[in-house]
Amino acid sequence: EGTEVTVDDKGNATIKYPDGSKDEIPGDKLVKGEDSDSTSGQTDAGNITPNIPGDKVTVKDPTHLTDDEKNQVKDNVDNANKDKFPAGTEVTVGDDGTATIKYPDGSKDTIPGDQLVQGQKGDTTDAGNITPTVPGGKVTVKDPSHLTDSEKDQVKKNVEDANKGNFPAGTEVTVGADGTATVTYPDGSKDVIAGTDLIIAAKGEDVLGSKYHSHKNGSNSSQADRVKGASTANGSIANAGNNLGVKGESDNAIGNNKATSLKTLPQTGTKDTSILGVLGMLLASLGLFVFKKKRDKE
Repeated sequence: EGTEVTVDDKGNATIKYPDGSKDEIPGDKLVKGEDSDSTSGQTDAGNITPNIPGDKVTVKDPTHLTDDEKNQVKDNVDNANKDKFPAGTEVTVGDDGTATIKYPDGSKDTIPGDQLVQGQKGDTTDAGNITPTVPGGKVTVKDPSHLTDSEKDQVKKNVEDANKGNFPAGTEVTVGADGTATVTYPDGSKDVIAGTDLIIAAKGEDVLGSKYHSHKNGSNSSQADRVKGASTANGSIANAGNNLGVKGESDNAIGNNKATSLKTLPQTGTKDTSILGVLGMLLASLGLFVFKKKRDKE
């Protein structure tokens, strides 16, 4: 209850939970083209893996191909996939040599330009020679589709730190709103690291006091909140600390402290009164015993 699901024009679904955390489901996992001939229910793009041409086109400027260079790239892609692309498939080439393949059902595949073209100054572009290292740890972010500037800076730093000695001087790393990192090398060629490899959404951890605690079952209250709300009658709050299924030392410590605090009550005089009562009974019994013994002697 309280969970909201929104779907954008591309079919991407965003699930927003009551505690503010979000999950996303890509549109390609939820929708498909109406004219798909696939018997498996997938799009053409899902069923076809384009072949990469064996030879790259040598170009003057890898970032701004001429029309002739674009046509050569297109021909290379078409020829490498003669028996693979269905009739009606269209191939277009961008300024950086990236080939976009549009299938009859409207689905698309993309071949990065660094796999299709190379600069004249060498056998290949920087992107062709370099494989970026993906950082070992992901950055935890509040909203995976809209990173803050500080979150972007952390992703950028992680990529740069993971590639010290790998990236040539002058390499620039930029981070998009979804955490995708674009690596631009000095020769203008580029590599891209998907945001899903670099960031992770802030999920509710089972940590005492976390606002995300138990959000999956609809409860946002923490163990501490439930302990605070427990009845103090007959010491039941002590049992609440022990019966909540609390995990971890910190949680158990709180439960035990609650119980301990109830065992030590303020000195109200009750204890002293009880002792005096017992002494009074003993003295009364002793008096009766002496009186009886004295009477027996008489």
